[in-house]
Amino acid sequence: MISYFLSRIFYYLSIFLGIILFSFILFHMVPSDPARIILGPNADQQQVDQLRERLGLNKSLYVQFYSYLQNVAMLDFGQSYVDSRNVLQEVIKRLQITLSLVGLTAIILFLYLFSVIFSFLVPGLRRCQDLIEFLMSSLPIFFSGVIVALFALYFYPVTSFSGELSSWSNVFYLIPPALVLAFYPMAILSKILKGEMSFILQSSFVMAGKSWGFSEVAILYRYALRNVLIPVLSALSNILPVLLTGAFIVEIIFTIPGIGSLLIKSILERDFPMLECTVIINGAFFVIVNLGFEYLYPAIDPRIVGK
Repeated sequence: MISYFLSRIFYYLSIFLGIILFSFILFHMVPSDPARIILGPNADQQQVDQLRERLGLNKSLYVQFYSYLQNVAMLDFGQSYVDSRNVLQEVIKRLQITLSLVGLTAIILFLYLFSVIFSFLVPGLRRCQDLIEFLMSSLPIFFSGVIVALFALYFYPVTSFSGELSSWSNVFYLIPPALVLAFYPMAILSKILKGEMSFILQSSFVMAGKSWGFSEVAILYRYALRNVLIPVLSALSNILPVLLTGAFIVEIIFTIPGIGSLLIKSILERDFPMLECTVIINGAFFVIVNLGFEYLYPAIDPRIVGK
């Protein structure tokens, strides 16, 4: 058990170190001078050289990388090149909004999956779900986002977002974009859940349970559901980090000041510290989510540790 968990920790730690290395190479090998970006195009070369020396940009790459690792370990991402904001504070502020959107999406997703499980007791409901899932998986997120945004603009009672999560109206504003973000994951996970559930319900131990007089509800929730959790959770572990990426598009459509709008703004302004922090925080989210699922799998099926 311990060796399994240690191997998983080292595996995801190596991925996270790779993300840090990638962000350093990407933003330090770009043909652009951060000192010139900070001072502007009208600054003389002497001022630029002095700022490069103060920022350590005139040192060799391996010295810069060592200093970069130290700063990341201390969660010191510096200040924005554009307006001197504290980078980590700004990214965390925007990330809270994005994670709230992703959290609402996860709630909608789980509620729909419970309805899918319930549909095995009501066959008519399953046929309606098949039609809905076909539409959800066929529409691109950008198209469905625009359609839902137009409907929300005319029919939804909450049409403005202050940028803070201090009131319930702001939370309710996030429901339509969360619904858009949940469309494709709902269709994919529902398909996996239905396939696995149909297979389990035809297995010999379920047939034996029916012959012993167990009710349909007991067989469905007590025996069949536990056996389908692993493949569903495995797919969910891959979908949750993708939700963070999909949230970027949804935030732009619904004008939500989350991590997506910050990322686009930082790219356009070449604000490298903000970009580096955004990439590393997103990578940390990916690692934490997947590592959490790695600890969850053995709790559901202890046989996984022995494989």
